[in-house]
Formats: sequence, C-alpha cells, structure tokens
Amino acid sequence: MTNKTIILFAFIIITISSAQAVNAETIRGIVTQVSPSYSNYTHKTPYQHCQNQQVNIHNVPSSKTPLITGGILGGLIGNQFGKGDGKTILTVAGVLLGSSIGSDVSQSNHGHIKNIQHCETRYSESVKSKIRGYNISVTVPNGNIISTYKETPYNPPPIHSKINVYINYRLGNY
Repeated sequence: MTNKTIILFAFIIITISSAQAVNAETIRGIVTQVSPSYSNYTHKTPYQHCQNQQVNIHNVPSSKTPLITGGILGGLIGNQFGKGDGKTILTVAGVLLGSSIGSDVSQSNHGHIKNIQHCETRYSESVKSKIRGYNISVTVPNGNIISTYKETPYNPPPIHSKINVYINYRLGNY
C-alpha cells in the first residue's frame, strides 16, 4: 500500500467514527412514575444458647487411713474365730476383707455431681428487603418516555413534578 492509500483509509475511519459521536443534553420533563427497586439481604441476630450439663467430679483420696483401719478391724474380728491354722486363715481373710471395705468407703466419699452451664453465641437469620434505588419514568415534551435509575440515598421526586433529565445519545441513533 502506498502512503496515499493509508491516509485515505485513516480519513474514512475518522469520518465514520465522528458520525457516531456521543452527544449529551438536558431535557425538562414531567415525572410519570416512581417505583422503588428492592434488594434482599440476610440479617443475623446474635443470641446466647445455654445448656446445663451434669459432670461427675472425682476427688482422689488423700489418705490411706480408711484402708488401714479397715484392715486392722477386719484382722481383729477374723482373729476371734477358729483355732490353729484356721485362726490364721480367718485373720488374714479379715485383714483383706476389712481393707477392701475401707477402700470402698473412702472412694464413695470423694465424688460428687456438679451442674455446669455451657453457653455459646448463635445467630438467627432472617431475610429482609431494603430499597436499593428508584426507577423513574419521565415524559419529555415530544411525548417520549425516558426511564432512569437513581441509587439510594436519594429522595425521589413526586409524581407530576417537573425535573431535568440528562441524556446521552449517539448522533444518527436518536
């Protein structure tokens, strides 16, 4: 391609793009409709959820006294019966049985149940709607209706009031 051809193509492209240029203007019109546009959102409300639990508390016995006392008393009682080797066997059996009973007594006195309250934060959810913006229809003097949208925060104009509408359009398309 020659330089003249390239310049000619560039001129044609510039001419076509300028024919599609954007133009803007402000037109005064009458508000014919205002309708809110809503959006949904999830609202979370915190609350405390508590429940009671029973917990067994076991205390470790700190003394061997009940075990020793039970063994001594059991040995004394066992020694009162029998003769010869039978007396010895009954004494040993009394010591063992008395120690076992003393151990059981000491462990039964060292445990208790305690109520403990356990709480946690939970959330209740609800779907709510809020106004996101307003769809506004304006009738302009030539009878056309122009629709526009305005996001909140925005106080919409009352119906039948006169407002200015700023519009953009391409030449040749309006």
